[in-house]
Amino acid sequence: MDKKALLAFVLCGIIMLYFFHITQPAQQPVEEVPEEVTERTVEKEWREERVLREETTKGEEERKIEKVVKVVPGDIELQDYILLQNDVMKTVWTNEGAALKSVILPEFRNPERTQVLELLKPSRIDSLPLSMKLTEEGRYQLKTRRYKVVQSGAGRVVFTTLLENGIQIKKDISLQNGKYYFDVAITLQNTTDSEILASYSITAANGIYPEVDSYVGLASISGIDVGNGKTKIVHTAVKDMPYKNESVGISLAGSVNKYFAVVLSPSSGNRMATATSELVENPDPLYKDNKTDDFIVDLHAKRVSIPPRGEQRDDYVFFLGPKKKEVLNQCEDLLSILDYDYGMTRSICKILVKILNVFYGFIPNYGVAILLLTFLVKLVLFPLTRKSQMSMVRMQQLQPLIGQLKEKHKGDKQKMGQEQMKLFKEHGVNPMSGCFPIMLQMPVFFALFRTLQSSFEMRQAPFVSWITDLSKPDKLLQLPFTIPFLGEWLNILPLIMGIASFVQMKLTPKTTSGDDPQARMQQKMMQMMPLIFPFILYNFPSGLTLYWTTSTLISIGEQILIRRSVKKLDIYYKGKRVIEGKAKVKK
Repeated sequence: MDKKALLAFVLCGIIMLYFFHITQPAQQPVEEVPEEVTERTVEKEWREERVLREETTKGEEERKIEKVVKVVPGDIELQDYILLQNDVMKTVWTNEGAALKSVILPEFRNPERTQVLELLKPSRIDSLPLSMKLTEEGRYQLKTRRYKVVQSGAGRVVFTTLLENGIQIKKDISLQNGKYYFDVAITLQNTTDSEILASYSITAANGIYPEVDSYVGLASISGIDVGNGKTKIVHTAVKDMPYKNESVGISLAGSVNKYFAVVLSPSSGNRMATATSELVENPDPLYKDNKTDDFIVDLHAKRVSIPPRGEQRDDYVFFLGPKKKEVLNQCEDLLSILDYDYGMTRSICKILVKILNVFYGFIPNYGVAILLLTFLVKLVLFPLTRKSQMSMVRMQQLQPLIGQLKEKHKGDKQKMGQEQMKLFKEHGVNPMSGCFPIMLQMPVFFALFRTLQSSFEMRQAPFVSWITDLSKPDKLLQLPFTIPFLGEWLNILPLIMGIASFVQMKLTPKTTSGDDPQARMQQKMMQMMPLIFPFILYNFPSGLTLYWTTSTLISIGEQILIRRSVKKLDIYYKGKRVIEGKAKVKK
């Protein structure tokens, strides 16, 4: 590539970036609502919904449970709006089961972006998060038993209850500023003069808000400590429930959606015996619209012996927040959740996220960051791409000579192969070089797919005009009809990508003889690829399609410039010029 062409290529890239920068949306994908008003709206809806749900659910459970203890000795008053909050979370607790009823994350909006995100919407009042059940003593109905609130403040609440068998249960729940987790201490105190054997289960998650997505649904997770500071995540989809995990070294359990996690993690000295997940019905329309079920995740503690007048204390961390690296780092072992989402390409994904965030720091638009990342990837691969393209063009130019060799050494394949390899060597042609850039790009492509599919940074990240969420298809226009397998939306980026892929295919040098039936079949398959790729990627995240489309457009420019450069050269064979280039170049 000459200097003028390279300069033109760089200037075109700068102009494209400037165009995308000035046309990006004014960061107003939805109508902004004051935070306080939005939170009050959620609280009001929460109260109304909970009243209706509790009336309905209680009626159903009374028919299923033989005896529901609603009032314990002393007739403790119901307190169902105990508020614990900091600068990143607002949570509502109840003394009925000493459990969590609602979690609001003011910094984030729901998938529809109509109000702030209420992360948990549990439907079963007898299985709220952090509610407990004594394994041997089912008659106490701890999940609906009213605890006494002995301390309550903005950042801490303490519940206690004394059972008829002499065990006093204490739940101490505290919240620090800036943290997405609670420190939870559960103490079983033996108030008798006899030894007591006890074990319990505790609900880790129920009613996590489903993100609207057709590829990644809700799931329960279990973390298994495999040593060397590593945790293996066992991911259980809704369709595979009920599920029971009895692995040695269970270190966490909870539920996840595409971008958030609700996880209960015991302290290192408090390993659990079992983690279970079971399906429950949740009347919230979002579950119906997403054609999925709600589920309950429980942790089952090992059986312990509590000496007379002694106690057993178990410490937990209860995390409720986004799956962002800096947030998950607040708790031990939680980064393994992100590693699971990224899969085998986790190392590349982490690098890509860092690069995207660096670009985002200069221009606060992740769409522009993806464009810059695309240019960076193509720039790094350009030397190899240039060598590959030059080899392919040379290969195409040598086809007449290859045809002559086939005619000359007809019937002697060994001699033909030797002469052909000499020809390739003389002109620096590698028949396999065309595969190398693609092979190098594929890991980046798969890693970028994982990054754009799973990274929290892409959630509700706008780009330009109609592309208001890079984690979803671009959805330019809703059609009056439904296209089979594609849906009812017109997504323009996959179509542009298809056209660009078709042009790229036409520009790709044909390096095989048209007389070969196998070669013709391969060429026909290659011609089908521009149709297959848009179909496959039609409903994929627009950020991924943006990368692939931009990469294809840049490749077209590279091919045009490289072909012009190669065609200027003469071709020599055994010291004689057999093909004259457009410019005389001294060999």
